[in-house]
Amino acid sequence: MPGVSERLLVVDDSDAVRRAYESHFSRCGFEVQCAASLKDAAERLASGAFSAVIVDVSLSSTRGSEGLAIAAYLRQLRGPPPVVVLTAYGEPQRAAAAARLGVDAFLHKPVSLVWLERLLRSRVDERRGGHDLEWAVATG
Repeated sequence: MPGVSERLLVVDDSDAVRRAYESHFSRCGFEVQCAASLKDAAERLASGAFSAVIVDVSLSSTRGSEGLAIAAYLRQLRGPPPVVVLTAYGEPQRAAAAARLGVDAFLHKPVSLVWLERLLRSRVDERRGGHDLEWAVATG
């Protein structure tokens, strides 16, 4: 739809990463909201639906897996948004957990923002196409 931007939530504990992603995706036409913690992410998610979510696996200095908790929550929603999980640590158990959650991608930092934008747009378009088809079948 012309004039309608996709809502993107970026969850990362690094201020520099959040600023870079916000700057890039805003220039690409996304309405970007950022969160630095699990609590911040929960508040943003409670404020409305997002077209896509980018989340870092670890949102604390203890190298926890808070990002996977966010992905698990999103997967329980009806019509969940595409979720891309990023990590600076490539532990196989985290990749396996992300796969079990059905995330759209589990990527190692750093990642090309241009490539990431293409991936997100592709996933958002696929989901929108699927919903449009379900609506057409239900009403047709």
